[in-house]
Amino acid sequence: MNKDTVLILDDEVHIVDQFARALKREGYDVDTAYTGKDGWEKYQKRYYDVVIVDQRMEKMNSGMLLLQQIDAKHPTAKVIMITGYGDERTAIEAHHNHAFDYLTKPVDIPELTKKVNEAMSRKDLIIDALEEWVETHPEEASQPDNVVFTDSGEPKVWSAKDSLEAIKANSPEGRDEYKNIVKLTLDLLTRGKI
Repeated sequence: MNKDTVLILDDEVHIVDQFARALKREGYDVDTAYTGKDGWEKYQKRYYDVVIVDQRMEKMNSGMLLLQQIDAKHPTAKVIMITGYGDERTAIEAHHNHAFDYLTKPVDIPELTKKVNEAMSRKDLIIDALEEWVETHPEEASQPDNVVFTDSGEPKVWSAKDSLEAIKANSPEGRDEYKNIVKLTLDLLTRGKI
């Protein structure tokens, strides 16, 4: 079974460790980073259901910049912003960049796990459905098939398992696959095929 994934970013090691221990106890697959650059590199290589990021890392606003980068690529990403500076302007900026929620330090661990659980309950349904289908139909999911995703009618070799792996790797190909699945679904819905 696929585990829900969480990426934690903060330049304070003890906070990252505390959050990671609590979320691992909840059964989440947790990855960590201590700089905005490291977090962004990890995010580009793997799909995370939830990202927890400190607003100020490395004595600058790199958490907010990371939120903006994530929002530009995946506006539906579930990002929880953590800050020691609980001002209204920061909360509004986080909201405008589609942060799922905003917590101030010191963070209450039960509150953090509650917010992560809420974010997980609203995770990307396309990825969730694809994961479930691949898990319940492993042989069929691995079979390559020719499908048409484009208006040009050009067929492409595709398998559900390979597409899921590309999407979860958060690669450019995976992002294109995700868009294609959404387009295909909308096309089928509007034409009454499903």
